[in-house]
Amino acid sequence: MRYFKNSVFLLLCFLFVGVMPLYASSADDVLQKSKSWFNTGSSWALDFQVKIFPAGSPDVSEQKGSLLVGEKNRFRLSVPGITFFSDGVSLWQWNIEQKQVLIKAIEDLSSTLHPSELLFKYLNCQAISVREDQWNKKKVFVLTLDPAKYGDQFKAMEVWLSAKDYSPVRLFTVDHMDNLSQYEISNLKVVKKTTLADFTFKSSKDIDEVDMR
Repeated sequence: MRYFKNSVFLLLCFLFVGVMPLYASSADDVLQKSKSWFNTGSSWALDFQVKIFPAGSPDVSEQKGSLLVGEKNRFRLSVPGITFFSDGVSLWQWNIEQKQVLIKAIEDLSSTLHPSELLFKYLNCQAISVREDQWNKKKVFVLTLDPAKYGDQFKAMEVWLSAKDYSPVRLFTVDHMDNLSQYEISNLKVVKKTTLADFTFKSSKDIDEVDMR
């Protein structure tokens, strides 16, 4: 247990302190370029892998999936066994193995469901410092961020940006319970055109629909 805690501490030191961080204005410039990259489109597609390292525990949870984000809070999120569709008004939760779909009104849900919000929250944070690193043999900029805007959720946040186009490739967060979350993003691209059908579940006679709206 002590070894695990020490390992996590060293990992956090490496991630959030880094080596020879550059001055804040350079960090601001890098963050602004990442914002500019997102302004080149209104829809994005990506694959992701998330790992959760609970504080004080050797157990690590892992999840993989894909995400399509559109305008007007539309999204399609796929993880093993479940796909979520949202047209910005309704949410379809398709439980694939059970052959069942639960349909809910977005306004009736107590918490925000838009899955892109966590991955892209870094865009609303203040950049503290930046350093250069390597990820998958490619140069990246590592931004240490001030998550004060999300102070009720996180006490530390870091994002790794591609040096080629400033798009995010990794994101790290630490909550107030010292749980570390690691997100890895791949195949991120701007989607030039999406339709409402991309974010709406297509009914089928062999799938049970439970309308909870």
